[in-house]
Amino acid sequence: GSAYGTDGIVLDCPAVTVVELVEWTLRESGLGAPKLNRYGKDSDPLVVLTAAAAVKLGLPERLEGREQRRSLRLPEDHPVVEQVRRAKWRLTQRGFGPWARVYRKAQGRDRQCVQLAILSWDALDERSWPGVSEMEPADIARVLGIYAQRVITPRGSTAVSGLELMTALRPPTKPERDPGTGNWVSCRNPGSLGTEPVDPAPPEATPEHPVVMNSGWTGGFLDEEAYQWVRPVELLTDEECLLPHAVGLDLNTA
Repeated sequence: GSAYGTDGIVLDCPAVTVVELVEWTLRESGLGAPKLNRYGKDSDPLVVLTAAAAVKLGLPERLEGREQRRSLRLPEDHPVVEQVRRAKWRLTQRGFGPWARVYRKAQGRDRQCVQLAILSWDALDERSWPGVSEMEPADIARVLGIYAQRVITPRGSTAVSGLELMTALRPPTKPERDPGTGNWVSCRNPGSLGTEPVDPAPPEATPEHPVVMNSGWTGGFLDEEAYQWVRPVELLTDEECLLPHAVGLDLNTA
């Protein structure tokens, strides 16, 4: 089959199974992106499968059945899932769903991981990627390639990708030398999300949260609600209507 990449590149992909596709991607495709922080990790290659490609690789065109729809992943006894395990590859705890990650334990600094996105399983949801799933393969590669260049390689919805970007820019840990032993150890990277849950500020918590109970906070609590401020079109001036771009701001203050 044909694999469409960024900048109009078209590669011949001989894979007929998911395992062969993963191994071809890592060994021959040249896909992936360098890390954004010296303490981070390289961005894993992303392969988007059309409905026809999914069927060719032994996957169902759609996730059918009550269990699959509920969990949004293939059952553990599906032939493709078993095939992946027999080849000594692993799936994340999310299993084989619309955004499946197939990996092996890293060897030294070399990661062995491929991110798959299955179009016909609604991987490119309209809420995050409006109109993209209906494009031709070459155009999908172009759009996602631009996003990868300007933001980060997509890992799911734009919200999920945003969290991935935060982690890529400020990894949760970094190596530091233990003054007692002289050995390098993994330590928390200041300013990062870290590896452990972070307590909210008391006003952001619920009244029964331990951080409130232990602090004796009585200053009130935030009442979260989603807001949208949009100027009606009729209020735009003629000069504003002639401007080439509009800027949208999405602020996550949680």
